Amino acid sequence: MKSKVLQLTLLMSFLFTGLLSTNAQTKKSHIGNWSFEAPAAPEGYTYGIIEIKKDTIITSFTELKYKVPSVWIKFKNDSITYKSIIDDNDVLFSLKIEDETNIKGNAVWSDGETQMILHKKTNQQTNK
Repeated sequence: MKSKVLQLTLLMSFLFTGLLSTNAQTKKSHIGNWSFEAPAAPEGYTYGIIEIKKDTIITSFTELKYKVPSVWIKFKNDSITYKSIIDDNDVLFSLKIEDETNIKGNAVWSDGETQMILHKKTNQQTNK
């Protein structure tokens, strides 16, 4: 009987520790609006807003009048990977959350690649 209680106690300790480490890995908030720069992107696609939601990501470009939804998304720890179809091109975005206000990564498409630099927009910036 003592060994079963000990085993159960150890199992609960491991589960609790696992839950704590999972919460520690996902503390950085990625939900919200992010302004981005993509210096090596084609003209018209170098600046814009990326709106990250729980189940979708929407990319809009400063010089264009439309928004592009993600086709699929993968959130893992501090990484975000998603694909969008922009002007009939598959674009794969691989992003890493640096801290609460900065994300860096890249975008890759059939003709090229660019670095992505994102800065979280405040509520005041979002309303402008």
